[in-house]
Amino acid sequence: MLAAAGLAGFGAAFLHERQAFRTAVVGWAQRDLKVRTELASETLREPLETSDFRRIHAFGDECANDGVRLVVKTQSGGVFFDTLRRGEPEPDSMYAEAPCGEWVIRLGMPYERVLAPFNRAGATFVFAALLGAAGVFLVFYIIYSQSARIRELARLEKFRREFIADVSHEIRTPLTGIMCATDMLGDCGSDEDRDRLTGMIREESQRLNALVQGILDLSRLERNGFEPDKTSVDPAEIVDEAVERFSAMAFAAGVKVVSKQSSAPLPRVECDRSLVSQAIANFVANAIRHSGSRDVVVSAEEGRGAVRFVVEDHGKGIPPECVKRVFERFGRLDPARSRDEGGAGLGLAIAKRIAKLHGGSVALERAFPSGCRFILSLPR
Repeated sequence: MLAAAGLAGFGAAFLHERQAFRTAVVGWAQRDLKVRTELASETLREPLETSDFRRIHAFGDECANDGVRLVVKTQSGGVFFDTLRRGEPEPDSMYAEAPCGEWVIRLGMPYERVLAPFNRAGATFVFAALLGAAGVFLVFYIIYSQSARIRELARLEKFRREFIADVSHEIRTPLTGIMCATDMLGDCGSDEDRDRLTGMIREESQRLNALVQGILDLSRLERNGFEPDKTSVDPAEIVDEAVERFSAMAFAAGVKVVSKQSSAPLPRVECDRSLVSQAIANFVANAIRHSGSRDVVVSAEEGRGAVRFVVEDHGKGIPPECVKRVFERFGRLDPARSRDEGGAGLGLAIAKRIAKLHGGSVALERAFPSGCRFILSLPR
């Protein structure tokens, strides 16, 4: 806004000064032509009185060579001598007259010649104005770019601090469990206590391994230059694989995982099969662990220019105020419960990144009559 106002003011000032300079140039030329006409009158007075045509023609040639038109007229207005040849177009000129006895001397100067200095200076002014405008634009662009870069660096620094804090907190919990169990293991007196502590160490180690693996997966997906290995995939095959993969886990949790195939054949999609399967697996695992639903439905459907993979449960659902942060790193709604159930809080963030790598998106919708619908949309 300020840049536009500054450029507008600069343009108005430039146009005003340009017009003032043009008026000044024309005024200087008029005064110069008047003086030259008076001098020409004095120079031609004697040749005209003596009818010395040779001198009159010579003076006329000098005027023509200088770009000035010489006209000698009688007092009645008749033309006695004119340096403009018959048939030549008369240029747009300014004129000045001076009496010379029985004659009138008239000199004319073309405006093209009069305004030549103005035009040269005008071109310089225009170039300077464009250069100045470019300089102003460049300064504002540099300021804007640096401000945007500073904001981005501040955002990245904030994210780095928060990420390190989150990772440190998440790693500290299983490590504390492992260290406590290890210390107690040396003092336990019964095989039953030893087995219980060994099992605790194993569970916390597995949880720590899952957390580290999730961090590594997310880091790999967000690395600059990472490109998914895309192939042509049948969406129905990915749905069936997800159901088969989690059948044992679902049975142990008392949850029924089923697939719901579309009645019409779905178009194939170009995607990284392993990554898309990983994203859907994260949806299914979350539904089994955290939703409280007794059934989970995995399906694929055709949308507007996209194929949508849908994982639907009919559990307790997610509060509206928490919907925005479910796809954030460590964005767990109930950290204590999620940790007890083995969640690391990275699965949905990984799914979101996988969708972005494929030019798609993830979404969370409300299921009927209750529960959630996690949707991964990939372009056809």
